[in-house]
Amino acid sequence: MSQEARAALAQLSDDALQTLILELGRYALSVSRRLYWRTGNAVDLPRGETVDSIVSKALTKVLTGERRWNPQTAPDLQKYLMGVIDSLLSHLAQHNDNTTLRAVPRLHDGSDAPLRPAPGATAWHQEPQDPESVLLQHEQTTYEDRVLQHLLDVSEDDPLVTQIIQAMQDGHDKPGEVATELGIPVSDVYNAMKRLDRKMICVRQNLQEI
Repeated sequence: MSQEARAALAQLSDDALQTLILELGRYALSVSRRLYWRTGNAVDLPRGETVDSIVSKALTKVLTGERRWNPQTAPDLQKYLMGVIDSLLSHLAQHNDNTTLRAVPRLHDGSDAPLRPAPGATAWHQEPQDPESVLLQHEQTTYEDRVLQHLLDVSEDDPLVTQIIQAMQDGHDKPGEVATELGIPVSDVYNAMKRLDRKMICVRQNLQEI
């Protein structure tokens, strides 16, 4: 438990604490908007996370001492918390649950060509440099294929989620584009993406148990 962090927050008035949380939320949203999210939404993130939950996690990690704040080397607690938020969002953006759908082969033509990553996002399929890279790329491609097939299998009971997966594989990676492609309200896409996130988590857990 971080006594320093608890003491610093305890000194804040209720209004000051609320202001701190709001400012951390605004900061998290500004960082989130600069990252690629397969949900196409900077607020509702993969793995069931949201901007607010990321802020809560940052506070929890600092208060419990999992991320130890040293006021001697980092006197500004708010800036330290912002750094923790940076780390949490960066880790989430690089997680397989956020990158898999844009890397697997397209469904409509059977091609092995990957979907083009968003600007600044990590490209999984890069030109191999050595035999080890070739092996790693093959393993990643195999894993992505398995994820996609399992995801389609568990989505058989949800036709809209299946249609959204197919639309994303066809290159429509923004909610507005998917909504236009399927001829449905964008709110329906957002709701289905939440169900897709839950299914993706189940698929990941199932594959880890195999």
